[in-house]
Amino acid sequence: MAMQLPIFPVRSDPASPARLMELGQTLFDIEDHRIEKADRRLLLRSGSHVVDMNGLSGGVWAADEAQLWNPERKPQLVDEERARAVAEDVLSRSALLPTFGKKDPFRVDFTTMGRTVASMRTGKGSPKVRTLDIQANFGVKVLLGDGDEVPVVGGGGEFNVILGDAGRVIGASGVWRPVAGRPLYSRMLDQDEADRAFFEQTKELKIDSFESFLAYYAAPTPSTQTMLYPVRVYRASAVFDDTVVPLRLITLPATEFGPFPKPEPRQKPRPKRDPRPPTNGPDEGPTQPRRTLANAAFNPFEAGTSWIGESGGLSGSKKNAKGFVDGLAADGWLVNFNWGDANAWESDWRANDDTYVDNADFVFYTGHANKDGWVLATPNDSFLHFNEIGSSPGNPGDLWGQQDLEWVIVAACGPLQDELLSPGGGNVLSRWDGAFDGLHTLMGYGAITFDNEDEGKSVVTYAKSGTPLIDAWFRAAKEIQPSTNGESAPNGPTVWVGAMYVYKSGTTSPRNDHLWGHGSVAADPVAPNVQVCMWTTC
Repeated sequence: MAMQLPIFPVRSDPASPARLMELGQTLFDIEDHRIEKADRRLLLRSGSHVVDMNGLSGGVWAADEAQLWNPERKPQLVDEERARAVAEDVLSRSALLPTFGKKDPFRVDFTTMGRTVASMRTGKGSPKVRTLDIQANFGVKVLLGDGDEVPVVGGGGEFNVILGDAGRVIGASGVWRPVAGRPLYSRMLDQDEADRAFFEQTKELKIDSFESFLAYYAAPTPSTQTMLYPVRVYRASAVFDDTVVPLRLITLPATEFGPFPKPEPRQKPRPKRDPRPPTNGPDEGPTQPRRTLANAAFNPFEAGTSWIGESGGLSGSKKNAKGFVDGLAADGWLVNFNWGDANAWESDWRANDDTYVDNADFVFYTGHANKDGWVLATPNDSFLHFNEIGSSPGNPGDLWGQQDLEWVIVAACGPLQDELLSPGGGNVLSRWDGAFDGLHTLMGYGAITFDNEDEGKSVVTYAKSGTPLIDAWFRAAKEIQPSTNGESAPNGPTVWVGAMYVYKSGTTSPRNDHLWGHGSVAADPVAPNVQVCMWTTC
């Protein structure tokens, strides 16, 4: 008889001022506060402290914004044993961590210790490394009738406590939607059926290797969900231009219940032409004034996105990119381009960057990557390699930021791996410093990550509320990606989200750049001699 797997109806607890005050007092000893509403979120603020509860899921985000991810801090950190004990106590007292009875088909496990680390280099000297916090991560597992237990993936069912100086809480987060009724049951697809679905999903790829594991899907904090259901997660790699690239983890239904990915209409092919930017010569600088708050009225902010979706076996990329550009368009930005799959040309990032990538202020990529670059489409080739960008800032001197680009997000499986995080990761500061020809910040991951629909929408939502861009990106990643991925070095097992930025000594760092119109933005880095990369565990 075929195995039946349970599917659990779930509910979301509403956000309430009383719950926010309880959390504020337990986590940060907050007394004086104010309550705010933002989107479908309820926030408690007190000085630098914020407790944010999402009305769609009941998920919680809490932070001391003066301490969290602050590379200027030199905290005295407690050891791992003490950190885990403090975290367990905090999660219990705040009721952030769910409690289950002996007969419940769930349990909570400690998963991993994490941290935030910053690497700073001046000139070509050796990087100085600073650990900024220590973190304890926990996750829910589902217990099946045959004695097996499987992890929960998707962002839900994960809990995190971040400790700063002397073991003080500087961050906490988590979401769990309680079961709201009797489970339903559906036939589990056998391995051959599941594999056929995977190969259909990735039929346009040259698969190099693959394997899968069973899990349950719980949506991230910013999303609604009514059913906790089983999935099969595929790890795989594929060959692009003779380069083996790890794929984002692909989640497919494990039972007849689904939900099964729905094919999206493909974009019409772009005109096969080589659009040269209007310029009087290669050394005469930008063809239009750079955007600043002062000239925004007649020179509005511009965004763009390139993504690899169904051609790369990724069902989430199209909506992920759409969430990014739609969020900025709603804030008055112009969307210069939104090219996917065969239309996401590598030439937009290099040969014709003045017309596309460097003609926008903020660009979002989602698809497949490794530490050396990311997958795009011809022309010119199908992989943008770091050695095609330049060997150092200003060399070749006419790529990202020479005209207009401030910020890039690469939502994929890289490209910010580093030896500091995992053996074989190389030196990110040396590898990507050539990308900064005026570019402020390159944001991405330092490990293999899950395909999803949520990163673009979430980072813009948080940035529009006044959160610095790096913090908005880190928060979005922590809410969506797991803290571990089960992969080997240099792409795991810890999942790191990171941001690399540069500046000149004595000038303002882009570390605290905000989205245009929502706070301060540093001046463009000219002749930068300081390079920084900061990562935190998801």
